[in-house]
Amino acid sequence: MNCALKALIRTMLNQRIIGGVHTPEKPLLNSKTKWLTNSERKQFKKEYKTILNEKRIIRMKKKTKRGQYWHISLNPKKLDELNDIID
Repeated sequence: MNCALKALIRTMLNQRIIGGVHTPEKPLLNSKTKWLTNSERKQFKKEYKTILNEKRIIRMKKKTKRGQYWHISLNPKKLDELNDIID
């Protein structure tokens, strides 16, 4: 598993972004991937898409003052699996 993806999940767990609590996707992903090389970034995107498809991270489009943006949160039903990924 990509170290940036582990850092993303760890950050979301520490900030308790679980279930109904959500955060904008773009700034969070940029903060975790800005130091990666292009090949590592491609690998991160593939693994991130698989985690989204497995419904471990919930992705919703939320309306804000500036428009509609994607927001993410951790799936509360899959917290055990996410803790196993980090360890």
